Amino acid sequence: MSKANSLESISIVLVKTSHPGNVGSVARAMKTMGLSDLRLVMPKQPDLHQQDDAIALASGATDVLQRAQVYDSLADALHDTVCAYALSARIRELGPVLMSPEQAAADSEQALEQTGKRVAFVLGAERTGLTNEELLACNRQVYIPSNPVYNSLNLSQAAQIVCYALRRHFENEPGSALPLTRDVQIDPNRQSNPATVQAVEQLKAHWLQAMEKVDFLNPDKPKKLVHRLGKLLGRAQLEQEEVDMLRGFLSDVVRVAEGRLYPHERGASKPDGSA
Repeated sequence: MSKANSLESISIVLVKTSHPGNVGSVARAMKTMGLSDLRLVMPKQPDLHQQDDAIALASGATDVLQRAQVYDSLADALHDTVCAYALSARIRELGPVLMSPEQAAADSEQALEQTGKRVAFVLGAERTGLTNEELLACNRQVYIPSNPVYNSLNLSQAAQIVCYALRRHFENEPGSALPLTRDVQIDPNRQSNPATVQAVEQLKAHWLQAMEKVDFLNPDKPKKLVHRLGKLLGRAQLEQEEVDMLRGFLSDVVRVAEGRLYPHERGASKPDGSA
């Protein structure tokens, strides 16, 4: 995958956006840096990206608006992505791996080259940003260093900074790219099939269900367990086969906890030898 094509494999995801002008401004920020895949999750109106203010502030980036896709949930919007970067100025104790925009750009290139699948940068609603649940649905968190006493960036400003970091990284000459956040040795002959963000989120839900079934988790008093599990899974970089294996095990945990038997077990002898 060439560096130019890499930019085409990066999605910008806007969650619960309220103002059409912000959608248009983000589309403009994307196009100026060579990105084109815009995704909207539960916008205030389903046609937010087609309204006059959006078109006016897109300032010629109407093709990005026309191709924009609308989704009913963040999980659906991330269905084909292997890594999602949540933009948030709030640092959570149990949040995803924290990165600067430059580090995220380098990390995203590694993910694209290693897997051939898409990555996404996720931005929250104008007034509230991303919720804890939305942030934990992502693998990474991107923090834009700013004035500590006033760090309120407009949605399109944050998108522009990230898109610029991506453009700057992917346009670098070979050998001059920003260093990766960790030293990873990649086997070029290894066939990788990383799990999508959606698959990992479904695994987390299945895991929590199994925990409830064996009384390991009290859903009314989960404490920090749910957040710790989300952080662990986000850090694990699971492959799809690993997700399938874990979900198969969890299905058996739930089955046993519910007292359900496989057909071949129904006629098995009891310990005392009786049928």
